[in-house]
Amino acid sequence: MKRYLAVLLAIPLNLGSFGYASTECVEVKNSLCIERFQYSDPIGKRYRTLTILNDGKTVRVLRGEIEKGGVFDKINPPELSPDGNFALLHQVESGKAETSNGLVTNHEIAYCELVNLRSGCIIARETGEFCGGTFTQDGRWNNQLYPEFNLTAEAPRAKKYVEGSLRPTDSPASSLDNLLICDPPDANNKKDYRTIIERNTFKLNNIQREVLRRNMNDK
Repeated sequence: MKRYLAVLLAIPLNLGSFGYASTECVEVKNSLCIERFQYSDPIGKRYRTLTILNDGKTVRVLRGEIEKGGVFDKINPPELSPDGNFALLHQVESGKAETSNGLVTNHEIAYCELVNLRSGCIIARETGEFCGGTFTQDGRWNNQLYPEFNLTAEAPRAKKYVEGSLRPTDSPASSLDNLLICDPPDANNKKDYRTIIERNTFKLNNIQREVLRRNMNDK
């Protein structure tokens, strides 16, 4: 698993550009503080990189740019589900847009991401009213658009891409990178991944397809 993830999910990283890192922790009993997030590579009051931590180990590193994906707001305290297994993250994407009369204006789009802190899976990435929801005791994200949004059931699955209920987009939540984290290939979804490869759902090149096949023990 780790070997093919390293190949398929590799992202160029310049460690020298990270600069100051800020750690966000969650207070627990006896005044202890458990580190859950580390923000780094600051730009103004926001951060390009957010690292999800579990027991001091990296679960997943998320990155964004001002005009592509957005940079992360640091929320204090973090917005966590009652069981501490899910979090709501915030990114802001900004840039310039031309109006109908030719004027160039600055604009911002605020995104939120629901993330499984145990796996690093991005369950959903949305804007607007969806982001104003709250975590419930029974594992839902209660919001005006989808009041019955189940945090476990709504996670990306290979089968959903085969059936067409999910499609690849530019969103990090709809990427192959995210699918491999949310639903790692195993005996139960092997057939679905074969279909994804055959249809080339994610527009992989030949090398990427071959790496995925080999690590599924597919000939």
